[in-house]
Amino acid sequence: MILINVLILLPHLSTIIATKTEETIEHVIAEVGKDKLSPGKYLEKFKGEDPKKYLATVGDVGIVLDIENYSGLQLVDPVIYVHAGYEDEKYGHPHNMGGTEKEVFLYHNYKKVKRSVGSISWMITKDGKPIWENESKVSRLHFMWDLPNYYCKPETNNTVSVGFHTHEKAKITEEQQTEYYDHHLKRAKVFAHHNHFLARVNISRGCLPTVLLQFASSKKDHKSDQVAS
Repeated sequence: MILINVLILLPHLSTIIATKTEETIEHVIAEVGKDKLSPGKYLEKFKGEDPKKYLATVGDVGIVLDIENYSGLQLVDPVIYVHAGYEDEKYGHPHNMGGTEKEVFLYHNYKKVKRSVGSISWMITKDGKPIWENESKVSRLHFMWDLPNYYCKPETNNTVSVGFHTHEKAKITEEQQTEYYDHHLKRAKVFAHHNHFLARVNISRGCLPTVLLQFASSKKDHKSDQVAS
């Protein structure tokens, strides 16, 4: 009977946790303000132009990945696994991101294949140093996207997932990244929290959707100096 009650409650607990995570990250975003985010090197190159216009010229299936970092922490040492499609040669190579920074990355099919699928992770650091847990594990922010339809249509539903995972070593391999792609494909979730870290992701429908990935922290000493002042 106890086991049955636990199984009944689990979906409700997941909903409560997701709602609480969304409320907390909304509060942090409102506190920091989107106008405080400085553009990354790729976003600056667009000079106010919509990256989606460029994407449509090079691919007919792919994503514009908008990342917003509302913390003073850094996202570094990116590792990418592309299961289908390609990294855009100009704007698809993931790089380090600073605190309170926004950036854009593009992944698509170069009009050669029918899908765009993959995953990326970044190690989370403070002042350039990994944030170790129990002096033995470091956290990474993981993101997965999947445009699943071989015959894409405007109403095509796409899948994204976000999560935090701890690793015993600061660096991980592409092979390990592949495993996390598989993990998130099977257990996709759009909200994640781990200790003080918060993240959410959403994706629009269609063949060239926009993805918004937001990262934040609820811990006060994880704020950037700019925001804290």
